[in-house]
Amino acid sequence: MAAGSLSHTLRHPTFRGLWTGGAVYFVGNAMQAMAATWEMVEDTNSSFLAALVQTAVFLPMFLLSLPAGVLADTTDRRRLIVAALVTQAVSVALLAVLLALDAIGPAGLLFLTFVCGCSTALITPAWNSSVADSVPREELGAAITVVSIAYNAARALGPTLAGFVFAQVGGAVVFLFALAGTLVMLHSVRRHPPKPHPPSRL
Repeated sequence: MAAGSLSHTLRHPTFRGLWTGGAVYFVGNAMQAMAATWEMVEDTNSSFLAALVQTAVFLPMFLLSLPAGVLADTTDRRRLIVAALVTQAVSVALLAVLLALDAIGPAGLLFLTFVCGCSTALITPAWNSSVADSVPREELGAAITVVSIAYNAARALGPTLAGFVFAQVGGAVVFLFALAGTLVMLHSVRRHPPKPHPPSRL
């Protein structure tokens, strides 16, 4: 099997563990974003508020990408990722519980969705760096391709799964699936902690 091939890259245990956790996490994130949008539409019938949900999902990436990159290069990546994942897990669990109790309004839905978006924005640079460190440099291109395949597949699969679950049992269960994805990612990072980087003067 040629070194640098996609299947060869997945033979590295650390990369495979982080990739699997990330793939499940991507699907959960896509499900969560779609369910939050549908809940907003059902509760308010407002296209403007539904658009605000997407803003709450993606605005943190714009606001926090640079600070998150600096943190990924200057702090303990494992602690950063774990802290952000725990924050996201708590937020998604609150969404599920409050929705099941019919005790959340548009403002709460937007706020908790924004918190989840901030967590994802903080995780992304540190996780990407950790994945890159888990394979030899000559296989980095193949690793990036494999990660991209997982991410793009999640963008297609997540909304499809969310739609099916939402139609059958409601949005609260969709958020529980998203919570499960976050916990799988948390387990993978704890089992395959990122390599420590050299001390920085920043």
